[in-house]
Amino acid sequence: MAEAAGVSRSAVSRTFSNSGYVSEETRRKVLKAADTLGYRVNHLARGLNMQRSDLVGLVVADIDNPFRALQLKDLSEALLEQQFRPLLIPTAEGRDSAQVIDMLMRYAVSGVIITSDTPPAEIYRRCIHHEVPVVLINKADQPPMVDRVLCDNAKGISLLADFFRQADCRHVAVVAAEDGSYSIQTRERLFVKQAAALGMRTSRVHVPRHHYQGGGMAARELLEAEALPDGVFCTNDYLALGLIDHLRQKLSAARFRKLRIAGFDDIPQASWLGYQLTTVRQSTRELADAAVGLLKRRIDHPERDAQTETIDVQLIVRQ
Repeated sequence: MAEAAGVSRSAVSRTFSNSGYVSEETRRKVLKAADTLGYRVNHLARGLNMQRSDLVGLVVADIDNPFRALQLKDLSEALLEQQFRPLLIPTAEGRDSAQVIDMLMRYAVSGVIITSDTPPAEIYRRCIHHEVPVVLINKADQPPMVDRVLCDNAKGISLLADFFRQADCRHVAVVAAEDGSYSIQTRERLFVKQAAALGMRTSRVHVPRHHYQGGGMAARELLEAEALPDGVFCTNDYLALGLIDHLRQKLSAARFRKLRIAGFDDIPQASWLGYQLTTVRQSTRELADAAVGLLKRRIDHPERDAQTETIDVQLIVRQ
């Protein structure tokens, strides 16, 4: 490789390890020679020799959720920009946590980012035991030396409650999952409290899961009630999309237009012409940047106190 590039062996080593100074001309020569020779660095083998690879485990549940898919994309891009390589580990309720832990340890990951409440706490506890840095996104727990990124649910709910108040809603139904995540439960609790403070009555509709089908189930329950509420707050946009489609099928156009519906997250589908959903935007890119930044600092300073970063939100008013 060094001979083909016309540079020293140490220059080749510095180029691929990103350690030490390498001029742009030397880097270009090395990469061109590597491409000609078909050479690729075995990062996994190198990482195992160093006891840590450049892999970062992304433990993700509910990938079918549009918000989670967008979050996963932005996390992967943020990691790649910082010279890490994402290792996706899908998980779900009931999956053996030992299998997930074994996979993370087998690949000697440099860190782990966990994106929801679904993965059991045993996963990050074992990571801590093995001295693997962990960052949690929108989770209630915060063990010692584990960092966390949170969406500002309190601000978002305050904005939404005021939106319904300004729309002269007197009765707002709140749609949430029976055993929802930390974010879902927090939004439901805060909205009921804020609505009461503003003089609005609330009723709760609980569905098995916070997904599109759950929104359809909530719509059917609302239609079976004696009277429809003035407004409906769905604790995430995915629920709201299912609710909208099912209500539109059953209600007259005039009655449907009078109903105020809002969600939370601002997934791309919320802005589609068929929905035009009022919602609260939490930036998946800002969540990703904060999580990767915390992870890097934890890798460099493993003994520092646990940190929490809260991501700002904004109300997006649509039709």
